[in-house]
Amino acid sequence: MGTFDDAFDTSLSEVEGVKTMDDLRAFVTRLLKRYDLRHAVYHAVSLPTRIEANPVIVFTYPEQWAAHYIESNYFAVDPVVGAAATNLLPFDWGRLDRRGVRTKQLFGEASEFGIGRQGLTFPIRGPTGDHALFTVTSNATDTDWEKLRRMYMRDFQLLAHFVHGKVLELEHGVTLPLKPLSSREREVLSWAVKGLQNDAIAHKLGISESAVRAYFLSARGKLNCVSRSHVLATAVSMRLVGPASGAG
Repeated sequence: MGTFDDAFDTSLSEVEGVKTMDDLRAFVTRLLKRYDLRHAVYHAVSLPTRIEANPVIVFTYPEQWAAHYIESNYFAVDPVVGAAATNLLPFDWGRLDRRGVRTKQLFGEASEFGIGRQGLTFPIRGPTGDHALFTVTSNATDTDWEKLRRMYMRDFQLLAHFVHGKVLELEHGVTLPLKPLSSREREVLSWAVKGLQNDAIAHKLGISESAVRAYFLSARGKLNCVSRSHVLATAVSMRLVGPASGAG
C-alpha cells in the first residue's frame, strides 16, 4: 500500500469513471487492495425511489458467509446493525458490546470465514430520506489498528458518501438543485478537506469558531447535505474544492 494521500487521490479519480454497478463493485474491490483492507460492504437500507427495504447491497464477503448470516438470523443480535440504526457518526466495531452468547458466536464464526478482526462502519443519511451504510474490515493487529484507524476514518467518511452518491446516480438518476457557495464557504470547506478542525480553520482564516460552524451549516444547506462528511464529499465530487488543495 502506498501513502494514504495517494490512495485517496487515486480513489477520487477512479470513482468519477464509475458508470455501472459492475464498475462500482470493481471499484470497491480496488479500494480494499489500495488500503490493505480485508472486506467492504455497501448496504442501502432505503433509497428515495424504491419501496422495498435493503434495495442495494454490494459486498466482498464470501457468499457462504452471507447465506449463513441470513440463515442464522444474525441481524437480530449483530451489534453493528443496532449501532447503525442509531448512530449518525462512524463507529469502530471494537467499541461495541459483544458480550452476549449469540453475539460472541456471530463474531467467532465471522472470524472463521475470514471477515476480519477489525471493522469500521459509516452511516450515511441523505436529504431525500435515503439511508445507507458503508463498512470496511481489516486483519490488522490491535496495535496496528490504533495507528491506522484514524486515517481510515478520515478517508472513508468521504469515500462512503462517494459510493452512495454513485448508487443514487446509477440506480435512480437522482439529482438535486444546488445553490452556489460563497468564496468564504469554499475556503472553510477547502481547509476541512485537508483535515483541519474548526478551531484550526478559524485560526487560518482569522475568524471565530462560531463563524466557521455557520459557514459549514450554510454550505450544508446549499449542497443538500446532512453531515460534515457528506458536505465535504459533495464539495470534492463537484470540484468546488480539491482533496489536495488549500485556501492559500
